[in-house]
Amino acid sequence: MSSGSQIVSYLVAEATPGVTPTDPTWDTLRLTGNSMTPNVSTETSEEIRADRMAGGSIITSLDYQGDLSAEFSAVSFDQLLEAAFYGDWTADVLEVGSSRHTFTHVKGYQDIGVWATFRGLHIGTLALEIPEEGKITCTFTGMALESEDGTTNPTTGDTINPPTETVPMGSATSVGDVLINGQTLAGEACVSALSMTIDNTMQVQRCLGRAGPGALIATRANITGQVTLAWSAASYQIWKKMLTREAVGIVFPLEDAAGNSYTFEIPAAELDGDLPDGDNESIVQVTLDFTAKLTPVKVTRSLAVVAP
Repeated sequence: MSSGSQIVSYLVAEATPGVTPTDPTWDTLRLTGNSMTPNVSTETSEEIRADRMAGGSIITSLDYQGDLSAEFSAVSFDQLLEAAFYGDWTADVLEVGSSRHTFTHVKGYQDIGVWATFRGLHIGTLALEIPEEGKITCTFTGMALESEDGTTNPTTGDTINPPTETVPMGSATSVGDVLINGQTLAGEACVSALSMTIDNTMQVQRCLGRAGPGALIATRANITGQVTLAWSAASYQIWKKMLTREAVGIVFPLEDAAGNSYTFEIPAAELDGDLPDGDNESIVQVTLDFTAKLTPVKVTRSLAVVAP
């Protein structure tokens, strides 16, 4: 029998996609869920049989993917943010680009001694959620080039860094002033929830003679999200921009009690949304969908601590 509390997740950056470094130093991921798994695609045989039985199925392809879900905290996910942005941290600034980062990832059920290794792990999407109340969460959807499993721990004898110890961020205490077109909405249009998704629209290159992916290729970066505002004269003026397709800038900072901060900046985004509704006991709010365009999205970090 196995306990979910005994699932461990390790990560190491690769220099060559699909090749685990020699003498790796593994980072321990802080996760709330890890759904990485092989997925088998099959087709059922159409062969006509005198006994009327199904002829079984054949494997048409194998994919290796899943979600790495977590409560957002400083330092803990900087490598995965790089991979999701397809960028590089430069002077603590990261923006959407075309730099590929891949990893070897080990998922271990340490209480029963079962281990799965995923090589050439790319980050296809990042979903960042800031709810009206609760924890700020992040979900990195991974896609790997190959996988193997067994009962031997592939990290035995290697150096394993412990998980970071920074405090998870929450919507009530960690979100600073959200700026729309450089202006704070404090006192005019309270922001009650916000989300952002980076989708690298990964495409799988299939090759004859290989069940798994021949290559994983990032195409256009589709960056979307939602912002929920209290309905007011100020939010009405923001809503009206959907009728002209005038771009707006959105900036939202996240900071923990230790002073570690990540400021996300969407320089230009188009908005879409309906006029809000409400009954006579409702607080009227408007939810606006946004789609980034033209200028790369970026995040700036300021760290007060060093990860252990």
